[in-house]
Amino acid sequence: MKLWLDVDDLFYFAQRSARPTGIQRLTGEVYCALAAQAPERVRFVTHSERPGLFRPIDWQDVHDTYRAMTSGGAAPSAPALPPAAPETAAAAPAPPPSLMARLQAWMFPPPAGAAQPEREPEPVAAPRLDDLRDVGRAGDVLCALGAPWHDGNYAERVAELTQRTGMRFAMLVHDLIPLVRPEYFELGRAPEFGKVMRETLPLADAILTNSWATARDVAAWTAAQGIALRSAPRAVPIGTGFARPQPGALPAPLEAGAFVLFVSTIETRKNHQQAFRVWCRLLRDLPREKVPTLVFAGSVGWMVDDLMKAIEATRWLDGKLVFVRSPDDATLAALYRDCRFTLFLSHYEGWGLPVSDSLSFGKVCVSSDRTSMPEAGGPFCLYVDPDDTTGAYQAIRRLVEHPDELARLEHRLHTDFEPVGWSATADAVLAATLGPGSAPCTSRAAR
Repeated sequence: MKLWLDVDDLFYFAQRSARPTGIQRLTGEVYCALAAQAPERVRFVTHSERPGLFRPIDWQDVHDTYRAMTSGGAAPSAPALPPAAPETAAAAPAPPPSLMARLQAWMFPPPAGAAQPEREPEPVAAPRLDDLRDVGRAGDVLCALGAPWHDGNYAERVAELTQRTGMRFAMLVHDLIPLVRPEYFELGRAPEFGKVMRETLPLADAILTNSWATARDVAAWTAAQGIALRSAPRAVPIGTGFARPQPGALPAPLEAGAFVLFVSTIETRKNHQQAFRVWCRLLRDLPREKVPTLVFAGSVGWMVDDLMKAIEATRWLDGKLVFVRSPDDATLAALYRDCRFTLFLSHYEGWGLPVSDSLSFGKVCVSSDRTSMPEAGGPFCLYVDPDDTTGAYQAIRRLVEHPDELARLEHRLHTDFEPVGWSATADAVLAATLGPGSAPCTSRAAR
């Protein structure tokens, strides 16, 4: 039996953003762990349009794409490429195609019979162009760990594959926020999300989630919608931290120990508004030199126009608020390493990677007490109500004014915190999809 991982969304987002979202970061680490632990059982596919449904691709291309996103868009290392030819007096060989050119070629191949260029670049270890319907076998599993809802016809694609091959289907649900808390999304931002969830969840022989909070959401929402599930949602452990490069230099004008870090896209759900209001009050109530700089690290998202105007009106709190736009992993590692503590005040999450990332660097996180975040932070965070700005102010001021309390929390973190390896996530995925008891409870013909 083989596990065929649908990684199409990784390529989809790589073409549109230099940096991964939390979903691509999580799945990228799981893909690396799965490829290392079960290379003979794990394969990778993207979506195919001309012709077919899913196209097998090479693991190295998945790896290179993920690492390019986490390194800030720099050209990835590519062991699949041939070594450079020695210099000679002859004309230089054509350079290998860029990663993005290769992605375009794989996802949108030229029609049959199209004219070929007179000179082609040196061959690379190209992915096979089979249709998964021709190579998948009964007992194999197609598994979507990422964000397949960018493809509005995903359910039809899955149904045709499973009916043709007898393969099973598994998916990981990261959250149902556009459906259960639509106030946090602009109209049209996730147009296919509801359709794909409604049509795909009933096809899943295994439904995995990133937290028990998300598992409860899936169970409650599908019951309310009258959607019959083939299996109960079950949470898998989520790894702690990420593959770290050597930390880079801190962005100017930041100084080690003199700032508090909030890592996230700036959007209304993430609640940067509360952090901004807390810092406005700290600067009113305390001497300016006693207030650490607040750092927002991420990109500007949606529904935050008023917040950004308020920030600009204060001239970025006269320098006490610094925005580090889309940091690469080396910069992000430096920010975590050198911050005083972190914030993550979100109203709603499926998991909360910035919480567990903070703990992996030995940094205390002032976290929201909602949904999955207590699962991500366990007993090592200082929890606040994201709707209670006064309570959040008091908790944050306490850490600012009493470094001994922060030191006590850090000591507990350093002595008692046990990170979860991404290998544990990979093991759970393999057990849920290919392990004993993972077979569907009804026959394929019953569909």
